[in-house]
Amino acid sequence: MEILIASAIILVSSIVIYFAGEKFATTSSNLGDYFRLPRDVKGATFDAVSSSLPELLVALYSVIFFKQFDVGIGTIAGSALFNLLVIPGLCVFVAPVAFKVSKKVISRDALFYLISVFALVTLLYYFQTWGLIIAILLLGLYGIYLRDIIIHTKTHKKELKETKPTNIRLAKELPMFLMLLFVIGIFTFFLTDAAIDLSHVLGISPIIVAFTIIAAATSVPDTIISVTNARKGDIDDATANVFGSNIFDILVGLGLPLLIYTLYKGSVIIDFSNMEIIFGLLGSTIILLYFFAEDHSLNKRQARALLLMYLLFVSYIIYLAFV
Repeated sequence: MEILIASAIILVSSIVIYFAGEKFATTSSNLGDYFRLPRDVKGATFDAVSSSLPELLVALYSVIFFKQFDVGIGTIAGSALFNLLVIPGLCVFVAPVAFKVSKKVISRDALFYLISVFALVTLLYYFQTWGLIIAILLLGLYGIYLRDIIIHTKTHKKELKETKPTNIRLAKELPMFLMLLFVIGIFTFFLTDAAIDLSHVLGISPIIVAFTIIAAATSVPDTIISVTNARKGDIDDATANVFGSNIFDILVGLGLPLLIYTLYKGSVIIDFSNMEIIFGLLGSTIILLYFFAEDHSLNKRQARALLLMYLLFVSYIIYLAFV
């Protein structure tokens, strides 16, 4: 009975997050257009930060309410892997044009994401106690990334006329944006709680459930935003959202909850015994960048390879849960 209840809550929460995320994608895109952000900047910041709210909330809930910070790490690692392999793989098949990414997305967003993954691997491998210094380090790295984004945005706006889209009403879009954030936040809590309960009932590590079920469910807004942009031919927007979302997840999704917790409770002991998850994320990052290396594009054969890699890796993680 407990398995059925937890599964039902997970299913309902995931469905609500899906439909809220679908509307959220449109609202987020409209707000980015209202503020005249360039496509790659909007994808890397506005879309990425907005769609990463579920992962950030899971990390906050896991450390503050459930006292299991490793659940947040597992969710963020799983979501990052999903974003990295599944979203580009899907976008290639729905894009009406060749999936070719501009050089600035690769040189800025993709490479900074690689730095973020290396930072996560290093911190998990060498430090079992995370405190204020690590929180500041993670958030400081994100500040450096934002600085580059701001510089690029200012350069872009100098090339545009001082006009705003007349068909987008801020008074309508902003309340809808905030309401959808609230809905996603509430159901993310239910999702986290039910997933942890399910792991206890099944007798498996909560990290495994976080990496698979929670990560996939919380990646729905990212998927919808990127696929929607890809359908419109906004390849830079779709790809920058993937990298920008993962950067936000790792640096802010872990750094902010850690900062809040350490200020009130002190350092956190990290008992993360599934390092193969993180090394898998690093390896997948290198492979995707290798695909982009030659001409900054993805073809359908490479997209199929990305999707297959995700299925194989998740199958391996599920296998670990029962051996």
